[in-house]
Amino acid sequence: MSDIKHSRLAVIALGSNMGDSRAYVRKAAEEVAGLPGISLVKMSKLYQSEPAHVLDQDIFTNAVMTVEVDNTICALDLLHALQAIEIANDRVRHEHWGPRTLDLDIIDIQGELSDTEELRIPHPYALVRDFVVTPLLEIAPDYVLANGKPVTKDTVEYGAVISVE
Repeated sequence: MSDIKHSRLAVIALGSNMGDSRAYVRKAAEEVAGLPGISLVKMSKLYQSEPAHVLDQDIFTNAVMTVEVDNTICALDLLHALQAIEIANDRVRHEHWGPRTLDLDIIDIQGELSDTEELRIPHPYALVRDFVVTPLLEIAPDYVLANGKPVTKDTVEYGAVISVE
């Protein structure tokens, strides 16, 4: 029997604050889980959260999912697949951190670090956004990012969770 692992765990954050945001997040989660080489591990509940950075906008529906990603899929390919799902769900980039129908972010991929203009893993704001930390702790209470930093509520600065469903 081989000890070679053919996949790695990834954390993906989902968010929406336009239209039927709950439906956008649920549909996107199904679409992510249906990508070739991806299998769902756990999905958090849906959280209603305050916006971060640009405060004059509607509240967000957020969730976090963990997925197994086949080792044949590189992080950039995963990013591009997530961006295609965003576009298919009417995502238009008008204002940085502004309102959006759908936002899909790679928060972490176990054993993988990236610091390029296109992709930073772990996500640079992962530990300071309550709308990422709270749902991630729900589904992976002892999660440690690829850079060795544990996920904890102690580092949260903004994007407060208002309610959960």
